Amino acid sequence: MRFSILKASALVIGFSLACSPARPQMQADRSWADKHFMAAFDEFFPIEHAEGDFIAVRAHRDGVNDVPEFSVVLENTQTPHAIRGILREAQSAPLYQQLLALHAKDPSQPYEQLKQDLKIQEWKFSAEQCPAVAAQFQAFTNIQFVRPRDDDAEDEHPILYQFHESVGGGDSEVLESLESRSFPKWANETRKALDACAAAAPQSSGKIGGATQVPQP
Repeated sequence: MRFSILKASALVIGFSLACSPARPQMQADRSWADKHFMAAFDEFFPIEHAEGDFIAVRAHRDGVNDVPEFSVVLENTQTPHAIRGILREAQSAPLYQQLLALHAKDPSQPYEQLKQDLKIQEWKFSAEQCPAVAAQFQAFTNIQFVRPRDDDAEDEHPILYQFHESVGGGDSEVLESLESRSFPKWANETRKALDACAAAAPQSSGKIGGATQVPQP
């Protein structure tokens, strides 16, 4: 019996020693992903610059980052037939999870090298290709912003919707996290409408950085 107990103890100790390096490595991987996530989010889901008047939104889930990120940019250059929409979506897994997996696979590689393997799909549509582009651009002008209240219920890890609007010389930014509010509703409706256009778009295997782009004919 004593031998069995000693043997079992040795197995437990051996198992603990074998597993102990994994936890620090996992923490290191997460620290690395935390450090580079916003840089990747800004690079692959930009909403700061566009042509002419534009309405842009991007979304990610705060804290846990377990929902695939997306962005929508609607541009209106005031030139006939120049309204266009750009839809970007993380593919196969959320951007954060992709970063985590890439770094865990090869910790020696820098972000600038690993980002080439990030999977983000991009589609560009004219208003003729996707009537939802012009319709959703107009729909946004009818939205009224409602200021958050102290008693608003909110998830522990909400999806954050970051808006950037530049129309008629005015520039504004809004951050929303309540799905029931008009801005997130508009963002999800617009994404759904552009997803429908993307489903009918020709496929392309070309890449721009880490993003696969479906070009505008």
